[in-house]
Amino acid sequence: MRLTSNLAVRAVLALALGGVARHAAAPSYTVTDLGTLPAFTSSQADGVNATGQVAGVSADPLRIEHGFNWTSGTLQDIGTLPTFDSSAAIGINTAGQMSGEVYNSAGGPSHAVTWTATAGLVDIHDNTLGFSSTEAAGTMTSTGQIAGKAIGAVDGLQHPFLWTNGVGMADLGPMPGMTEGFASGASDAGVVGTSWNLTDGRAFLWANGAFTDLGTLPGFRYAWATAINATGQVVGTVSNDAGPIDAFSWTQATGMSDLGPLPGYLFVHPYAVNGQGVVVGEASNSANNRVAFVWQNGIMTDLNTLIPATSGWVLQIATGINDNGQIVGTGTIGGQVHGFLLTTTP
Repeated sequence: MRLTSNLAVRAVLALALGGVARHAAAPSYTVTDLGTLPAFTSSQADGVNATGQVAGVSADPLRIEHGFNWTSGTLQDIGTLPTFDSSAAIGINTAGQMSGEVYNSAGGPSHAVTWTATAGLVDIHDNTLGFSSTEAAGTMTSTGQIAGKAIGAVDGLQHPFLWTNGVGMADLGPMPGMTEGFASGASDAGVVGTSWNLTDGRAFLWANGAFTDLGTLPGFRYAWATAINATGQVVGTVSNDAGPIDAFSWTQATGMSDLGPLPGYLFVHPYAVNGQGVVVGEASNSANNRVAFVWQNGIMTDLNTLIPATSGWVLQIATGINDNGQIVGTGTIGGQVHGFLLTTTP
């Protein structure tokens, strides 16, 4: 999870809550600039918890990156670990525990980590499983379980993992019939991610020790899951070898449904869903044409239309939303790339 790639990389997204009888007007928001760490020049926001604490990353001109915790206007640098020059904070739970990773700006293996204000950074990478590199996913459980991606030291294949405090890291997969996979999110309802072989890519839910193939939508070949909320609602994307990318929502009761398009955009990438089924993400046509969106009550809306027109912000990607409706993401303000926090106006 590098700052240089994070704005373009999370490419699978979605959410749909079936059976909404009426469409309510989208709320309006105030924008809080999260700023940057001292001596750093840019930032991005990755996750937000129920109290409005934010996990994110700040970068300097040499592309060294440090993860941060933002709490009530104060940025705390989480630093890094020996032999690594960079870090990222990706997910954060209600207790203020963050998931993330440490790595080197020049490349090479990374180690998944957890962070708390009292213990600081703790390396959770497990060499005994035969992994050379591990990366944490964007969301975690209320008890601090962390899911993510591990890469085999010998074969280079990717596997989803789940780390539990006091137990350690467990290799979850890949899904039966597939050769590789990774986990992209976790909640108390399970772990979601994607598994693939040479011909197919499938979204999965892992819970109680078993995989569920989430299927796909009519007319699409591949499915990728990106996030899951506490009730078990999963969002992600469906695609083919070419053409548009659509967002989906999946529940055990209703299966998979299409969230619909954002007018004017071909690719829809949802990255987070809260307990009320509100989805946020990114819609794009190209690497230089992207906007952050919110999907609520059956309507997908460009978040730039819901903030003050005089704010100076261009909101490019939304990566997290809590149950209070606060949204975090990354955009530009005054020509600079900064993380933001949106809060609904009364």
